[in-house]
Amino acid sequence: MNNYSFSDSQSFTQAAFNRVAELVSQNGQCALDNFVPAFSTEQCLEHLAFVASEMAYDYSLIDVHSDLYKKTNAELKEEMGDC
Repeated sequence: MNNYSFSDSQSFTQAAFNRVAELVSQNGQCALDNFVPAFSTEQCLEHLAFVASEMAYDYSLIDVHSDLYKKTNAELKEEMGDC
């Protein structure tokens, strides 16, 4: 188990936002691996970025994950057509 130390609560919360984004992204990856859009993952990451932004935290890492899902979901949706 890792033992982390943070200088203040803001650093802890920032790290928590980033870690949650990583976990949500990892969870949605299995859908993409099976060529299934992960719309709920995209929406969750977008909302997480919104919350981080509203609380004045850096949401750039969350946006990287969100953009990946947005683009991949759009590509998969286009390939699937009206299925």
